[in-house]
Amino acid sequence: MHLRVTALRRRVAALTVAAVAGPGLAICAALPAHASIPSHPAWESSGAFGIWTTGKFDIYNNEWNTSEAGPQTIWAYSHRHWGVESTQTDTTSVKTYPSVQQNYNNPRVTSLSQLHSTFQQSMPSAKDFDAEAAYDLWLNKFSIEVMMWVDNHGQRPAGHVIRHVTFYGQKFSLWQAGNNLYSFKLIGKHETKGTVHLLTMLDWLIKQHYLSSTVTLRQVNFGWEICSTDGKPMDFTVTNYSLATKR
Repeated sequence: MHLRVTALRRRVAALTVAAVAGPGLAICAALPAHASIPSHPAWESSGAFGIWTTGKFDIYNNEWNTSEAGPQTIWAYSHRHWGVESTQTDTTSVKTYPSVQQNYNNPRVTSLSQLHSTFQQSMPSAKDFDAEAAYDLWLNKFSIEVMMWVDNHGQRPAGHVIRHVTFYGQKFSLWQAGNNLYSFKLIGKHETKGTVHLLTMLDWLIKQHYLSSTVTLRQVNFGWEICSTDGKPMDFTVTNYSLATKR
């Protein structure tokens, strides 16, 4: 397991997270990774910060660790179906966070009545890579970060475990790094498909006094923190994504 290296990440304009609907995060067989970049996607970019705005969502290449990041091409048909082909060296630092993101006008979290998301994603079938699929929420104008890891291959959140908590029958360890980064890591499972109740987890953090009741929402992201692909091009794909918000 490698320690996730924390650094300021450039965002275009997230995160906490949560537990599953109904019976919990759905468990399914791993989806086959994209064999290559599609021939004719609606959009494609190899720019380090290539971005495509479609409706209320941005698809963002986000090679934020510019001094270490290797080549990465992002492509998309829509915010629901997109992916990347990434080539990253075999070191432990996070290089990129390709993601789908939605920006908010800083509403108080306590003013929301709904914040939940569905996802279906695949990571490479190869053994020699380090990455995790995760939601990333930014609060209080990008000063607080909350993550939820739903699928993990060789990574470990920054900081240390401070609590264990269960949402909708799913068990999570809560990691804290400093006073502004909290990461919920799903214990013992690798989810490729599920429904995530982000508001449930944010409300829990507020009730447990990890977050202030006045905390505001700035951005919600979903994608992969990619550390290493062993120097080889590897493919990561989202085949279904949604995010619903109500006040």
